[in-house]
Amino acid sequence: MNKYFIIGIGGTGMRCLEAFIHTCAMGMFDNSEINLLALDTDLENGNFARLQELVDAYLKTKGENKTQTPHADTFFSAKINFYKFSPDYSRTETSSFQRIAKTSYATETERDLANLLFTDNVQAFDLKHGYRAQTHLGSMLMYHAIIDEVNKNPGGNMSAFIDELYNANTAGNVKLFIMGSVFGGTGASSIPVMPAALDTAVRKRHQGKTLDKLFVGATLLTSYFSFISPTQNSRELQKIVADSKNFSMNSQAAMMFYEDDLSVRRTYQKFYMLGTPTNDFTTPQAEPDTITGGNRQRNDSHYIELFCAFAAYDFFKNPDADLQKIKDDKASGVQYYFRSIDDSQKLDFKDFLPENEASNIFLKKLTLFTAFSFLVGLDNTDFFASAQRGDLKNITGYEDITKVELDALLKYMGLFHFRFSNDELREGWLRQVWRSSGGGERFMYNPEMFGATTVRDLRKFEFNKLFSKSSEYQRHNFSVNFLTSPFDRFKETFVKETSDGAFANKSEKLIKRMYDTLVKLYSF
Repeated sequence: MNKYFIIGIGGTGMRCLEAFIHTCAMGMFDNSEINLLALDTDLENGNFARLQELVDAYLKTKGENKTQTPHADTFFSAKINFYKFSPDYSRTETSSFQRIAKTSYATETERDLANLLFTDNVQAFDLKHGYRAQTHLGSMLMYHAIIDEVNKNPGGNMSAFIDELYNANTAGNVKLFIMGSVFGGTGASSIPVMPAALDTAVRKRHQGKTLDKLFVGATLLTSYFSFISPTQNSRELQKIVADSKNFSMNSQAAMMFYEDDLSVRRTYQKFYMLGTPTNDFTTPQAEPDTITGGNRQRNDSHYIELFCAFAAYDFFKNPDADLQKIKDDKASGVQYYFRSIDDSQKLDFKDFLPENEASNIFLKKLTLFTAFSFLVGLDNTDFFASAQRGDLKNITGYEDITKVELDALLKYMGLFHFRFSNDELREGWLRQVWRSSGGGERFMYNPEMFGATTVRDLRKFEFNKLFSKSSEYQRHNFSVNFLTSPFDRFKETFVKETSDGAFANKSEKLIKRMYDTLVKLYSF
């Protein structure tokens, strides 16, 4: 079993983790255990709430109140252990740096140093919604927040994550990947100090031991979206408010820092530089002013976050010997990587994973999972629920799947692709990613699928034709005769597919059998 560690930091990091979990759900991490830490100063953030929903649905789909087990050649194959941590700035005495400094910086010299380094507004703004592009402040606060947490809360999530990391390091080489942006606040603040903070935390909890076998990679995600610029009234009220018009400049300054700072270069083995040509992607909002955080901050997903997920995939698949060679090179340190797409700006499977074998795996997994979404949740093709109820002829043995497991799968697939609310179609992650690519034929699948904007249209879409006629992948479409629907063809093939895997949980058994059926239909 592979054992990997991944940390998502800040609002952007939450959306990158969201994309990463979808790669786990489609089966990109077979026979793997993923220890996942969501780290943000604002756990009331809407993007974190969506991530929490996604993780809960993933875990319950794999079995209600049952021990999670990694599998292979199926959906939801990876085992996920989920941790979360947020520095608590909700108390009055810790709501701003100014208040923290009253207790943490007791001497006059230290107070003078703080006043020299930080303006009055930087010292006074409310920290509950993040560090707001003030990385010089955020790096110090996040480092000490992690150390304070393991000292004061030995039974908390952060301490548990640190212990898992230490135990894995004791057993052998261990890989950690960190996701976040370099243009914002929390992620940009935390990426430079995270390896040092984790190592210090391990030494404090484990009698001076270090993470000597740890390999670390990270995304350096530059600006790719924008939002409404803050009004003058908002600036005066909030003291400090991030402005997306500065994101490009922030990104350039960050890249200069990562190139020049030797301490950072020596603690990382690989940096994945990612970004988009412009940062004109926006999330529609009703508010006339900048949303600094909280539940209202619920940004749409973007295809660049899927690139981040595959940066983690690439890092985890790297041979230990290659990473050790980089780690031993103290003169040069970290290596930089980037991906590019062709001038057409169309996204293809090979853009995410360049090697033929790996990109073909992604082609297979995402295609099957997209087809699976049409078999879960649509009232006229809800195969999973019908099998659970025992309503399908010649298909029995799945009636003891619990309602919790059924509801969890429905929830997950709604977050992945589509769901209904008052008979209206609500877009999930996949449809948002398609829209972020520019829509039309710029994404890999048949644009008619995404063009369905009503429940009726989606019911009429023939999911046996996921690829358009002009696609090089249209060979994977399957045919039906004029008397048979794609759903009927699936049922006929499912009945002939007798294997459902050696799984103790009936929910996973049914999912495995559906997976194998789709493999045959789509000729993978």
